[in-house]
Amino acid sequence: MESRHHGGRRGDGDDGDDANGRDFEFTFDCSIVEAGGAGSFIEPDATSTSSNSNWSDNRNDSASLSDSVRTFPEEFGRTYHAYRAGSYAFPNDTPEQERLQLQGECIKRLLDDRLYLAPLSTSRPPCAILDVATGVGDWAIQMGDLFPESMVIGTDLSPIQPADVPPNVHFYVEDSTDPWDFSQQFDYIHTRATSGSWAAFEAQIAEQAFTALEPGGWFESQEVDCNVCCDDGTLDPNGPVAAWFNDLIAASEKLNRPAIFGATLKEVFERVGFVDVQQRIFKMPIGGWAKDTRLKEIGYMWGINLLEGMAGFSYQLFNKAFERTSAQIEVSLIDVRRDLTNPRIHCYVPTFVVWGRKPYPGEV
Repeated sequence: MESRHHGGRRGDGDDGDDANGRDFEFTFDCSIVEAGGAGSFIEPDATSTSSNSNWSDNRNDSASLSDSVRTFPEEFGRTYHAYRAGSYAFPNDTPEQERLQLQGECIKRLLDDRLYLAPLSTSRPPCAILDVATGVGDWAIQMGDLFPESMVIGTDLSPIQPADVPPNVHFYVEDSTDPWDFSQQFDYIHTRATSGSWAAFEAQIAEQAFTALEPGGWFESQEVDCNVCCDDGTLDPNGPVAAWFNDLIAASEKLNRPAIFGATLKEVFERVGFVDVQQRIFKMPIGGWAKDTRLKEIGYMWGINLLEGMAGFSYQLFNKAFERTSAQIEVSLIDVRRDLTNPRIHCYVPTFVVWGRKPYPGEV
């Protein structure tokens, strides 16, 4: 993927000429979408100067769970999962469920409205699909609609999925870091936006996915790294936004739930034993600053996603890792919210999509 652009790199000390109306030139070659690939420079919209502040088996399926699993503990005015309480730092209440729906839509649009990039066939659909850490189950439900002859299973710590789902879709409360004991093999296994969920993605998820797949089956991960980037020097590397992202990374590391692992996915897939491993890297804009209409809309939505999720992302992590109170956390987020809605700051987060195939016996 080839790119050329004018403008500074992240951390450069330039003054952000684009805010004064300078045009940026770029070229790119992206096989999935026309813009937003890792090698492309996202051209800012020089006419956008107003604030974006308006963003503002023997398993128990989710329909038949004990009250203890559905009685969610409350902290910081939010609710959290009850099963294996404390192993996942983010809330599961209604605001978070709505945010998860928005997050999934953003990722799908970034992938050119595709749910997956692995070469699945609609004429010969996968028999069994597994969505690990399914969240509100939106991806699994859409896959169930797309492949009505396939069995789709979604697992999560929280039973927050809707009851009205396609007949071929089933949800179970599971801790995916435990040994998997599914009675069937899968043809396709998927993860999406699971940063901060795993202590060891390779051992806990990738290796188990390899074992649980039929030979010839595919494993795909769509992961948004918690690493804010900027290509034109408009993001202050010592400013509130960069500091907040750095705190998220540091707190996640301290609690042994790394928030950055997208850049290592391809290597992990290959090390586990997958073949035909492919990787696509995209840029997820934060805010509606991009000139490209599609990326402007995606960035606008992702900005809302961050603004609505910011407190929930921060409370437990910063309290446990840094012993900050909720009041201290809220005060620190004021400047972060202000800068995230500033269209003169052109930042984004890298999004990694990696897929690989389990080889047939004797193939490797």
